[in-house]
Amino acid sequence: MKESYKDKVKQELCRAVARLIDDVSPELIPDDGMELVYAIPAARTPEDVGSCTLFPGRNHINMDNIEFGRVSAMTSGILTAIRFAPEIRCAGSIKNIDSLTWITDEMLFETSTCDAGAIPPGVSTMDWAVAFCSEQETGVPDILFIKNSLTKVQEARIFGENPGSVATNLIKISQRIIDATH
Repeated sequence: MKESYKDKVKQELCRAVARLIDDVSPELIPDDGMELVYAIPAARTPEDVGSCTLFPGRNHINMDNIEFGRVSAMTSGILTAIRFAPEIRCAGSIKNIDSLTWITDEMLFETSTCDAGAIPPGVSTMDWAVAFCSEQETGVPDILFIKNSLTKVQEARIFGENPGSVATNLIKISQRIIDATH
């Protein structure tokens, strides 16, 4: 049963990546790549989460490039999100560029911001941020901004029910970035 879910996860991630390769703004792709994760229903462990990473300029992703069992902040974060909102099974890491906040506000995305400096020692930044925002706000936000006042690192995560919805939102954000710069 899990294998059929895993095949579907791989197929949906591949379709989303194919859309993103041509239409996502390179400005949104972090230097270490944009990790996309998608979990099977009722996922509980990293083995239940498919993951792939897009890099600027070299984005050929196929079913063989999608791995299950990868231990990463994104995998951990989606597993935490599922505990608060079981329908939210997909997430992507994006670069928090200067215009992202006003673009997402203008698009009426539910956003939440947390300071990584407030995270208790020994707790994953992503786990704590998702749990904190889910408990303090109205649930898992569409976009989670993680700010770190100590290191000046600005991160963002986008959440959705599936890779198609995450890809669609990333493409809409990308179009706003393009429109703002032209």
